[in-house]
Amino acid sequence: MSGIITEHPPRVLEGPSYLQLVPKVNEDGNEISGIRMPVIQAPLGTYTGWNLRRAGFAEDELCGSNGSFIPFARTQAERLAAGDPRLSLQERYGTHDGYVAAVRATAERLVVQGFLLTEDAQRLIQQAEASDVLR
Repeated sequence: MSGIITEHPPRVLEGPSYLQLVPKVNEDGNEISGIRMPVIQAPLGTYTGWNLRRAGFAEDELCGSNGSFIPFARTQAERLAAGDPRLSLQERYGTHDGYVAAVRATAERLVVQGFLLTEDAQRLIQQAEASDVLR
């Protein structure tokens, strides 16, 4: 009642709790709802808008809007060695040009659908071309 924290982290009180929900995801762990921009339709990894707290700090509770990025392995061999079920960049796109083509296709589709401006699509395609993905 004094406003001074005497126990950190605070202990979990007995009684009912509330359910914490996160969005549905695809096989890559990326959200499936909403307008899916090129970064999600031609992904380089799993993007989350949430994260779980670590041990000692309300372990496994949601950590606000602090998200994560978990990159895909570059090759199938790296993926298998790590035990990662998600396809590698090489398995997805084959080459750098394949990655650029995937970004271009999704950006152009979003322009036609009215969800992305042409100049923004061009910028995203240029960024993909300039990237070191699969080089």
